[in-house]
Amino acid sequence: MNFFGFIDETGILQDVDNQPYFALGLLRLKNTSDLLQKIMSIKARHNGIFQNDINLQGNLDKGQNFNISELKFNKLKTKRYLQLYMDIISACLEYDHFYFSARVVNKKKLLTNQQSIDTWKLQLKLSKFHIKAHCKDSNKIAIIADYLNRPQDKPSFEHSINQLPQVFNSCMLESDTSIFIQIVDILIGAVVYRYKNPEYKNSKKKPIKMQFVEFLEQELLKKASNNDKSSYSGALNSKFTIFGNNFYFSVYDK
Repeated sequence: MNFFGFIDETGILQDVDNQPYFALGLLRLKNTSDLLQKIMSIKARHNGIFQNDINLQGNLDKGQNFNISELKFNKLKTKRYLQLYMDIISACLEYDHFYFSARVVNKKKLLTNQQSIDTWKLQLKLSKFHIKAHCKDSNKIAIIADYLNRPQDKPSFEHSINQLPQVFNSCMLESDTSIFIQIVDILIGAVVYRYKNPEYKNSKKKPIKMQFVEFLEQELLKKASNNDKSSYSGALNSKFTIFGNNFYFSVYDK
């Protein structure tokens, strides 16, 4: 069977104090057209709501149109966009053959005692491992990844990934051109946010990002409750796998 595989990452593979984690996400889809149509309909509906609100507030010149820009987890800062993100992710989780996996790297463990590290080589290695783990047997996959600036004199992403026997082609795109890369960004962003905030208890003024994280955790709990093989306990910051009827969602860390 042939698949599309959308890849994105969050964080950098360097020892930075405010970024303890690096995460890589893979969204594997059998086809994209039906889900894309659903997502575009949701965006159009919310775009009309935002346009109406802005017109009432007089924040745009007469005749000027409002358009929803690229969706990214780090952009989720106001309640206005929360429902949009939740509606889109709900549509994804209900989509037939939705398959997502995130690999979280604790950089303090990975980079311990390493004086120097080739971060580009390491990123390619992690990407290859992730692809091989989630496209097995006789299945084939076309990889579409978020664009990364390649260091000089280093092998290209496409050349390296295409060496995998299960990859029949690959390319890199700017994330604003692919809603599916954006979905990967939202999901891995939520996972890492929970890793950074494992025991958030402030219920009086909960950040918008945490509201979304808890929404995603509850939606996944519904999926897990329908299958005895699932190992999900209700929190994103743990190793787990959810098996469902034509559904898969997993998080594992290193």
